[in-house]
Amino acid sequence: MPISTPAQISFPLDIPQVDVLATEQTRDGKFIITVESRRDTTRCGVCKQEIACKYGHGQIVRLRHLPILGQETYIEIRPRRAQCTTCQHAPTTTQTLPWYDQRSPHTKAYEKYLMKQLIGSTVADVSLKENLGYDAVLGALERQVEDEINWNDVQNLGSIGIDEVAHKKGRKSYRAVVTARQDDGSVIILTVLKDRKKRR
Repeated sequence: MPISTPAQISFPLDIPQVDVLATEQTRDGKFIITVESRRDTTRCGVCKQEIACKYGHGQIVRLRHLPILGQETYIEIRPRRAQCTTCQHAPTTTQTLPWYDQRSPHTKAYEKYLMKQLIGSTVADVSLKENLGYDAVLGALERQVEDEINWNDVQNLGSIGIDEVAHKKGRKSYRAVVTARQDDGSVIILTVLKDRKKRR
Protein backbone atom coordinates (compact mmCIF):
# COMPACT_ATOMS: atom_id res chain seq x y z
CA MET A 1 0.00 0.00 0.00
CA PRO A 2 1.54 3.34 -1.04
CA ILE A 3 2.45 5.81 1.68
CA SER A 4 0.35 8.95 1.37
CA THR A 5 1.99 12.33 1.81
CA PRO A 6 0.25 15.14 3.72
CA ALA A 7 -1.67 17.59 1.55
CA GLN A 8 0.06 20.95 1.26
CA ILE A 9 -0.97 24.43 0.24
CA SER A 10 1.00 27.57 -0.50
CA PHE A 11 -0.06 31.18 -0.08
CA PRO A 12 1.59 34.61 -0.23
CA LEU A 13 3.14 35.83 3.00
CA ASP A 14 2.07 39.39 2.17
CA ILE A 15 5.19 40.92 3.76
CA PRO A 16 7.14 43.20 1.41
CA GLN A 17 10.89 43.31 0.74
CA VAL A 18 11.77 39.85 2.09
CA ASP A 19 12.59 36.35 0.83
CA VAL A 20 11.44 33.27 2.73
CA LEU A 21 14.39 31.07 3.75
CA ALA A 22 12.65 28.35 5.76
CA THR A 23 9.34 27.30 7.27
CA GLU A 24 8.90 24.89 10.17
CA GLN A 25 6.19 23.79 12.56
CA THR A 26 7.13 23.14 16.18
CA ARG A 27 5.88 20.19 18.20
CA ASP A 28 3.23 22.36 19.84
CA GLY A 29 1.90 23.43 16.43
CA LYS A 30 3.42 26.91 16.09
CA PHE A 31 4.67 28.03 12.67
CA ILE A 32 8.12 29.65 12.42
CA ILE A 33 8.88 31.42 9.13
CA THR A 34 12.47 32.59 8.60
CA VAL A 35 12.95 35.49 6.19
CA GLU A 36 15.74 37.78 5.00
CA SER A 37 15.65 41.35 3.76
CA ARG A 38 15.98 42.13 0.06
CA ARG A 39 17.00 45.73 0.74
CA ASP A 40 20.70 46.58 0.41
CA THR A 41 20.54 49.96 2.14
CA THR A 42 19.12 51.73 5.17
CA ARG A 43 19.13 55.26 6.57
CA CYS A 44 21.87 56.31 8.97
CA GLY A 45 20.43 56.87 12.42
CA VAL A 46 22.45 60.11 12.75
CA CYS A 47 22.69 61.92 9.40
CA LYS A 48 19.68 60.12 7.79
CA GLN A 49 21.48 59.54 4.49
CA GLU A 50 21.10 56.21 2.68
CA ILE A 51 24.00 53.84 3.44
CA ALA A 52 24.89 50.32 2.25
CA CYS A 53 24.20 47.37 4.55
CA LYS A 54 27.66 45.79 4.60
CA TYR A 55 28.23 45.50 8.35
CA GLY A 56 26.87 42.02 8.99
CA HIS A 57 23.61 41.25 10.78
CA GLY A 58 22.02 41.96 14.13
CA GLN A 59 20.51 39.42 16.50
CA ILE A 60 17.55 37.31 15.41
CA VAL A 61 14.23 39.07 15.91
CA ARG A 62 11.08 36.96 16.37
CA LEU A 63 7.77 38.70 15.65
CA ARG A 64 4.25 37.39 16.17
CA HIS A 65 2.35 37.33 12.87
CA LEU A 66 -1.14 36.49 11.61
CA PRO A 67 -2.22 32.96 12.56
CA ILE A 68 -2.04 30.15 10.01
CA LEU A 69 -4.84 27.57 10.22
CA GLY A 70 -5.58 28.78 13.74
CA GLN A 71 -1.99 28.24 14.93
CA GLU A 72 0.36 30.87 16.35
CA THR A 73 2.74 32.11 13.66
CA TYR A 74 6.07 33.89 14.04
CA ILE A 75 8.39 35.62 11.59
CA GLU A 76 12.13 35.43 12.31
CA ILE A 77 14.60 37.83 10.72
CA ARG A 78 18.22 38.83 11.28
CA PRO A 79 18.21 42.57 10.46
CA ARG A 80 21.02 43.76 8.25
CA ARG A 81 23.43 46.36 9.62
CA ALA A 82 25.23 49.29 8.04
CA GLN A 83 28.06 51.65 9.01
CA CYS A 84 28.11 55.31 8.07
CA THR A 85 31.53 56.50 6.93
CA THR A 86 30.40 60.12 6.68
CA CYS A 87 29.43 60.69 10.32
CA GLN A 88 31.99 61.20 13.07
CA HIS A 89 32.95 57.95 14.88
CA ALA A 90 31.37 55.91 12.01
CA PRO A 91 28.15 54.88 13.82
CA THR A 92 26.34 51.67 12.90
CA THR A 93 22.62 51.38 12.14
CA THR A 94 20.32 48.36 12.14
CA GLN A 95 18.03 48.16 9.13
CA THR A 96 14.29 48.41 9.74
CA LEU A 97 11.59 47.32 7.32
CA PRO A 98 8.14 48.90 6.90
CA TRP A 99 6.14 45.86 8.11
CA TYR A 100 7.28 46.04 11.76
CA ASP A 101 8.44 48.53 14.39
CA GLN A 102 11.66 48.01 16.34
CA ARG A 103 9.84 48.53 19.65
CA SER A 104 7.10 46.02 18.88
CA PRO A 105 7.16 42.21 19.30
CA HIS A 106 4.53 41.89 16.53
CA THR A 107 4.23 42.59 12.82
CA LYS A 108 2.04 45.55 11.92
CA ALA A 109 -0.42 43.18 10.23
CA TYR A 110 -0.83 41.23 13.48
CA GLU A 111 -1.38 44.39 15.51
CA LYS A 112 -4.19 45.42 13.13
CA TYR A 113 -5.63 41.93 13.59
CA LEU A 114 -5.56 42.45 17.37
CA MET A 115 -7.53 45.69 16.96
CA LYS A 116 -10.31 43.77 15.22
CA GLN A 117 -10.26 41.17 17.99
CA LEU A 118 -10.80 43.94 20.56
CA ILE A 119 -14.14 44.97 19.06
CA GLY A 120 -16.77 43.65 21.45
CA SER A 121 -14.12 42.15 23.74
CA THR A 122 -11.96 43.28 26.63
CA VAL A 123 -8.17 43.52 26.57
CA ALA A 124 -8.16 40.60 29.04
CA ASP A 125 -10.33 38.51 26.67
CA VAL A 126 -8.01 39.07 23.71
CA SER A 127 -4.98 38.42 25.91
CA LEU A 128 -6.41 35.01 26.83
CA LYS A 129 -7.56 34.05 23.31
CA GLU A 130 -4.29 35.02 21.65
CA ASN A 131 -2.01 33.70 24.40
CA LEU A 132 -0.51 37.17 24.85
CA GLY A 133 0.29 39.20 27.92
CA TYR A 134 -2.22 41.89 28.93
CA ASP A 135 0.39 44.63 28.48
CA ALA A 136 1.29 43.29 25.00
CA VAL A 137 -2.30 43.75 23.80
CA LEU A 138 -2.53 47.19 25.40
CA GLY A 139 0.80 48.18 23.83
CA ALA A 140 -0.44 47.09 20.40
CA LEU A 141 -3.52 49.29 20.85
CA GLU A 142 -1.43 52.32 21.80
CA ARG A 143 0.97 51.81 18.87
CA GLN A 144 -1.94 51.88 16.43
CA VAL A 145 -2.62 55.51 17.29
CA GLU A 146 -0.17 58.14 16.08
CA ASP A 147 0.50 61.27 18.14
CA GLU A 148 -0.93 63.27 15.24
CA ILE A 149 -3.17 62.18 12.38
CA ASN A 150 -1.56 62.31 8.94
CA TRP A 151 -4.52 63.74 7.06
CA ASN A 152 -2.80 63.03 3.74
CA ASP A 153 -3.49 59.32 4.39
CA VAL A 154 -7.20 59.94 5.02
CA GLN A 155 -9.14 59.64 1.76
CA ASN A 156 -12.52 60.58 3.21
CA LEU A 157 -14.54 60.77 6.40
CA GLY A 158 -17.80 59.57 4.88
CA SER A 159 -18.07 56.56 7.17
CA ILE A 160 -16.84 56.90 10.76
CA GLY A 161 -17.06 54.16 13.36
CA ILE A 162 -16.89 54.43 17.15
CA ASP A 163 -16.25 51.20 19.06
CA GLU A 164 -15.90 50.65 22.80
CA VAL A 165 -12.91 48.72 24.12
CA ALA A 166 -13.25 47.53 27.71
CA HIS A 167 -10.07 47.33 29.75
CA LYS A 168 -11.38 45.14 32.55
CA LYS A 169 -14.60 43.25 33.12
CA GLY A 170 -16.99 44.65 35.71
CA ARG A 171 -15.05 47.88 36.20
CA LYS A 172 -16.87 49.98 33.57
CA SER A 173 -13.48 51.03 32.24
CA TYR A 174 -13.91 51.77 28.55
CA ARG A 175 -12.03 53.55 25.80
CA ALA A 176 -13.58 54.70 22.53
CA VAL A 177 -11.79 53.79 19.28
CA VAL A 178 -12.65 56.13 16.40
CA THR A 179 -12.07 54.72 12.89
CA ALA A 180 -12.76 55.77 9.30
CA ARG A 181 -13.46 53.50 6.32
CA GLN A 182 -11.51 54.44 3.20
CA ASP A 183 -12.38 54.18 -0.50
CA ASP A 184 -10.39 50.94 -0.89
CA GLY A 185 -12.32 49.27 1.96
CA SER A 186 -9.51 49.55 4.51
CA VAL A 187 -10.14 50.96 7.97
CA ILE A 188 -7.76 53.38 9.69
CA ILE A 189 -7.73 54.36 13.36
CA LEU A 190 -8.11 58.11 13.86
CA THR A 191 -7.84 58.23 17.64
CA VAL A 192 -8.43 56.36 20.89
CA LEU A 193 -10.31 58.39 23.52
CA LYS A 194 -9.59 57.82 27.20
CA ASP A 195 -13.28 57.32 27.95
CA ARG A 196 -16.62 57.22 26.16
CA LYS A 197 -18.06 60.40 27.65
CA LYS A 198 -19.65 62.96 25.35
CA ARG A 199 -17.95 65.95 26.98
CA ARG A 200 -14.23 66.35 26.27
